[in-house]
Amino acid sequence: MFNILCLICVGVLWGCTNPFIRRGSEGIEQINTGSSSKNLWLELKTIALRLKYWIPFGLNQLGSVVYVWTLQFCEIIVAVPVANSLTFAFTAITGYLLGEKIPGRNVIVGTLLVCMGSSIMLYDQALREQAVIETP
Repeated sequence: MFNILCLICVGVLWGCTNPFIRRGSEGIEQINTGSSSKNLWLELKTIALRLKYWIPFGLNQLGSVVYVWTLQFCEIIVAVPVANSLTFAFTAITGYLLGEKIPGRNVIVGTLLVCMGSSIMLYDQALREQAVIETP
């Protein structure tokens, strides 16, 4: 059960921070000095000074730490699709709450199907963990 909570935490940390990272890096693609080295320098300087980029980035990386730690206790065949599908769902939800474009019907249906599949995988994982605990 703890593994499941950790995977949900990873999905939340990765998914909810993605729209904020995207917002924090807005405008960087418009830097154009005509020199690739000057562009790189200005892009790095711009990002380095933006807390609205670094705070969600740090939280996102915390999600990566939790994910790697969870892999010690959870099967990778379960962890990868569950964490990634939850990330996708939380990114869409957070983006919508921040005023981004509403995902199309196909994206919403696909997200629901992936989340249902992930739920089935998590349920199976919980059943297997329970069976291990009950086995003498």
